[in-house]
Amino acid sequence: MVIEINVKDVKVYYKSIKALDGVSLSVHNGEILSIIGPNGAGKSTLLKVINGVLKPRMGVVFINEKPLEKIPRKEIAQKTGVVPQRIRLMGMLSVYDFVMTGRRPYINFTPSKIDEEKVYEALKIVDAIDFVDRTLEELSGGELQRVIIARALAGEPEVMLLDEPTSNLDLKYQLEILNLIKSLRSKGLAIIMAIHDLTQAYRVSDKVLLLNKGKVFAAGEPDDVLNPKTIFDVYGVPIIVIKDYKLITTLEV
Repeated sequence: MVIEINVKDVKVYYKSIKALDGVSLSVHNGEILSIIGPNGAGKSTLLKVINGVLKPRMGVVFINEKPLEKIPRKEIAQKTGVVPQRIRLMGMLSVYDFVMTGRRPYINFTPSKIDEEKVYEALKIVDAIDFVDRTLEELSGGELQRVIIARALAGEPEVMLLDEPTSNLDLKYQLEILNLIKSLRSKGLAIIMAIHDLTQAYRVSDKVLLLNKGKVFAAGEPDDVLNPKTIFDVYGVPIIVIKDYKLITTLEV
């Protein structure tokens, strides 16, 4: 099944502040689109618009050519898996119960056998089945992030939205989560993630959208966007791109 997300000329205001100014993008299933930009550029705001929790003042989001505003909220929840930047740990909640919350768009009264199967299936995909009986508080940062991704996958989404999925993780877990995200591409998901780390964006993305002050500064394939001139123009920092190693590093110490 072909999945296509199109954002057309979206504008969002917070009171008098223009958070997004004419932003457009497109992504298909099997693609990873990374949204990059300085703090306050509008990355998280754009994810909220695509998820339908924030209505733009102007512009339209389309899923398979259907305007998001014409899709019932329950259907949006079924189509879209969300991995937020932060979650509030809920006491002694078990991993199983937490991942089951990803099935809410499908549950009428109590979880069914199918819901239970989808929870275990999602945990297997992220290699977290051994955590099923633990509480969230017993998990390391990397383990918790995998479980959060499992919750999103339990809803059988067509689109995954991830907000800084590797933040606050050490290098080992960053690599694990990036490899996991790349593996989801082969499952036919359309993946859109906001991310700060330019090297990570360079390594995993099919497309990159660079925001600056709420506007699209550059968009295209990683090599077209992540180059020294463009990055200097937006971040004010000289960098070099080592293509053989898929590495972006600053020239300043």
